[in-house]
Amino acid sequence: MFNLCRIGPITNKFSILLSVFFLLSACGYHLRGAIDLPEELQKMYVRGASRELTTAIEQVFRSTSGGLVNKAADAGMILNVIDEDYRRKTISISSSGYSNEYELIYRLTFDLIDKQSNELVSAQTIEVSQSYFNEQSSNTVLSKENEERVLRKELYIKAVRSVIERARAELKKSLP
Repeated sequence: MFNLCRIGPITNKFSILLSVFFLLSACGYHLRGAIDLPEELQKMYVRGASRELTTAIEQVFRSTSGGLVNKAADAGMILNVIDEDYRRKTISISSSGYSNEYELIYRLTFDLIDKQSNELVSAQTIEVSQSYFNEQSSNTVLSKENEERVLRKELYIKAVRSVIERARAELKKSLP
C-alpha cells in the first residue's frame, strides 16, 4: 500500500526549497558575475582584439544573454580594439636579488560603435592591475607561473566588464 506519511517530509522540503528560490529571485538576487545586457550589447562584434581578450569576452558572455557574432553587420555593437598592452612590473626584490612581488598591468584602448556606425564611446583606455607575491624557489616555479596565468585571465575579464559597464552607461545616456 502507499504510505502517505513518507510523502509529507519530502513535500515539505521541496516546498521550502521552492519558496526560497522564489524569494531570492524576487529580491533581485543574481549569480555572481551575471550581467544584464541591454539589447544593443547582446550581439557584439570584436575587431582587432588579441586571442586572450576574445576568450575573456566569450567567457563573460557565457553568463549573460549575449554572444559574439562573426560579421559586423550582424552586431548590435562593435568593439574596436585600438591598443592592448600587458606588462609585468617588479614591485619588490628579496635580499638575494630575486623579485619577490610583481604587478600585472593590462591596458586596453578601445572605442564602441553602434549598428548605425555612430561612435557611442570614443577612444577610451581601461587599465586594470593586480599584484602577487612571488617567492623564488625551485619548488614554486610552476605554481607561480600558473598563478600568473590565472591572474592574467582575471585582468582580461575585469577589463571586459569595464567595457560593458561603460557601454551600458553610454546607452543609458542616449535614451530619451
